[in-house]
Amino acid sequence: MRPTNVLRWARSPGVIALIAFLFIYLALVRYCSYAFYRDPTSAFFDPVRGYERKYSIRRQEQANLFIHNSSHSDFPSAKANDIKMCIGIATVNRDEEQYVRSTIGSLLDGLNPQERQEIFLAVLIAQTDPHVHPIYSEQWLTNVVDKVLLYDVSQEQMADLIAWEKEKDYRKKAIFDYIYMLQRCQDTGAQWITMIEDDTLAVNGWYRSAIEALATADDQHPAADEDDWLYMRLFFTEEFLGWNSEEWPRYVASSVGVTGFVAMVLLLVRRCIYEAHITNKLIAVICFACIPAYILLYFLAGRLSMQPLTPGVYQMPKFGCCAQGLVFSHRMVPKVIARLAQKQEGFADELIEAWANEANLVRWVVVPSLLQHIGGHSSKGDDFGNQAKYDRSVAEKIWNFGFEMYNNTNT
Repeated sequence: MRPTNVLRWARSPGVIALIAFLFIYLALVRYCSYAFYRDPTSAFFDPVRGYERKYSIRRQEQANLFIHNSSHSDFPSAKANDIKMCIGIATVNRDEEQYVRSTIGSLLDGLNPQERQEIFLAVLIAQTDPHVHPIYSEQWLTNVVDKVLLYDVSQEQMADLIAWEKEKDYRKKAIFDYIYMLQRCQDTGAQWITMIEDDTLAVNGWYRSAIEALATADDQHPAADEDDWLYMRLFFTEEFLGWNSEEWPRYVASSVGVTGFVAMVLLLVRRCIYEAHITNKLIAVICFACIPAYILLYFLAGRLSMQPLTPGVYQMPKFGCCAQGLVFSHRMVPKVIARLAQKQEGFADELIEAWANEANLVRWVVVPSLLQHIGGHSSKGDDFGNQAKYDRSVAEKIWNFGFEMYNNTNT
């Protein structure tokens, strides 16, 4: 090819458009790797930086300081006539670390006196021999908790519990404990029953945000309505909120629509303004190379990066995980208990989700998450099962990335 022909080719609209596209595209790729490393639905997700603890470290320090100080003095407790929420925590002795201290400390630290009076905090030492659990003999527990529960069951039930502990039958014992705590909280007459796992951390100001979110959800579901809502989720993990295969027809239709729209704009501009410059080759390069590449980058960037969750209260009928913090209304708890008692075996969150899907019950979530999961080792013994990746245990992967974006001025 002669130099003059090369120069003419290099100055053609199609080549200029392609070169411009490459520069812009590479800049966007660079930006994505910089901006979207915390999005687990993104191809640019970096697990080393993404799982970095920021806010939760400071919050855990505050919670632990609260527990340390409470060892030396009593703190305000629930006031019988003012109770709005009962919090139930079933805690077991863990081999590695007792996260429950941080859990309880974070739930109570930062509450004003009125808020504390509205909360009845019940902790079940979920061991047939409570002395096995280190916190049972620690003074702070009775200073800050409204009720420390032990198993008050029949001899037959106690025999079952002992057998389940010995055999490590978590599927049966976990359901029993969940029902036991629901019943104890139901007995308080509280409007809201909140089940919290013993390896979570609450953001400062969580109670106020939760009550506001519950009021928002409850306003849309009159008590007389047969189709009541099931729960409010205080924790979720973003890992399951990416582009879902079930929605691929919509994604394809949107992509085709965008490409068609760009082609129509180019044809219109050529007809009205730049007839000599916008050639068919240029349109082909843009519509069959550039636009598909941009669409691909859009999906690679991740759903949460391209369609971020804004603060608020939303329905979450699918992909909600896990059972770190669920709030039930007083009127719904008997139905939950009946459902779990019918199954008797499994994991509470899975059984509850299956029931919600069958009965088409509404499930709500508050964004951003009010809880973080800080457990690094599962009490169920599945630390490095099929779901483990990034050199992290199954428990460590149950994580809310947005929680780490809180700071002291937010709460």
